[in-house]
Amino acid sequence: MSEQLDLSSPLRTESAPAPTELITSAGSLRALRVSKGFSIEDVAVRLKYAARHIEALESERYDSLPQGLGLRSMVRSYSKLLGIDPRSLESALQSRIGSVEGGIANHTSIRTLGAHHVEHVPHSGPWAWLVLILLVVLAALSVAIWQGLVPAAWVPDWVEALFR
Repeated sequence: MSEQLDLSSPLRTESAPAPTELITSAGSLRALRVSKGFSIEDVAVRLKYAARHIEALESERYDSLPQGLGLRSMVRSYSKLLGIDPRSLESALQSRIGSVEGGIANHTSIRTLGAHHVEHVPHSGPWAWLVLILLVVLAALSVAIWQGLVPAAWVPDWVEALFR
């Protein structure tokens, strides 16, 4: 019988058994990746991150990586690919990831998880809108009268004198 190839996966390797110890630093990821037979390019294709980001994570050059949820997502995806528990690595990178409380809806960016502070700027109320609408209507009416789009019988003499 012929052997069926799985073409849905860009990686075709024999995996070594997952290590029993916990991975507690991003530098340990390189050794585990190599032991599984993955190249940087294989990991980058599978995770859909740039190879430079994978290299930066393995080399612990965190300034070259996204912060907050972006880093957390990258660590989780990479851990899943390597078959390890991401929690120990996430706790080691907690200062870079930050804490997530209440989900992503509370954050405005995936690049940072800093305190989200929105200043309340008091608005001028509905009066500002009414004045703006009135000015727009007056401008449109003025253009219509000036262009002769409004019948002369509808326009008072004093208004017509303004447009002469």
